[in-house]
Amino acid sequence: MDEEPSKKAIFSVQLMLGISLILGVIPPLIMFLISRKKDLYYGESSRKALNFHLTIFPLFVIGSFLPSWVKYVILAIETLIIMYAIIRIAFQKP
Repeated sequence: MDEEPSKKAIFSVQLMLGISLILGVIPPLIMFLISRKKDLYYGESSRKALNFHLTIFPLFVIGSFLPSWVKYVILAIETLIIMYAIIRIAFQKP
C-alpha cells in the first residue's frame, strides 16, 4: 500500500469494523468478496478483520462450555480490540 487511502475508504473500513461488532464475520466477509480485486486497501483491511473474527470464534465455542461470565469477558476483549483498530485507522496507522 504505497499510496494513502482516501477518507471515504478509511470511513468505509471503520464502518465495516463497527458493524462487525454486531454482525460478526458477515461485514468483513462481504467486503472481502466484493473488493478483494478492486481495491488493495479494502481487500487487505477486510481480510485482516475476517481473520480476526475467525480466530476469535473458537473462543466463543469453548466459552459456551464454561461459565457465562467467560463469554462476556471474551466479548469485552473483542470489542476493545476492534475499537482500538478503529482508532488506529482514524490516525492512519497500520
